Amino acid sequence: MIRALILACGNSLRGDDAAALHVARELRSGLCEPETKIHSSTQWTPELAESISQAKLVIFVDASAVVPPGVVQTRAVLPIPDAPGSFSHRTSPAGLLALAKRLYGMIPSRAFLITIGAKSFELSEELSEPVRHAIPEVLERVEAILSNISLPSDEPRDPGSLS
Repeated sequence: MIRALILACGNSLRGDDAAALHVARELRSGLCEPETKIHSSTQWTPELAESISQAKLVIFVDASAVVPPGVVQTRAVLPIPDAPGSFSHRTSPAGLLALAKRLYGMIPSRAFLITIGAKSFELSEELSEPVRHAIPEVLERVEAILSNISLPSDEPRDPGSLS
């Protein structure tokens, strides 16, 4: 059984789309225990369902075009099947949980999605300033989830706010 699985999704050549890959690199540099498995890819695919079914906890990390730039949002994820035929491209975290349950009969007891609001998905190998400044907050949220210190808020938090 995998204690925790972190699934980072992004494209290193598309600016802020690489935010989750930067998070994964930081986590691999020693912020996570050896029992935590970290997987980075350009998209979440159905093949991940097997690893998800073997984990006690899964954390999905991705950039978002919907969330304002630099804002970090965390929410719990429940298994919800994706629409039929949607497995040919990117699969959602909820869809992957549902697939793991359907194929392997097991899902993690806890699952979260952490999104980082992106400013630009243009061709670039650099993160925008708001996203660079959001990376430490993402790392703090991952650490809080892994150590079960507190449940993250479902509300987006502006990194410039005092709360």
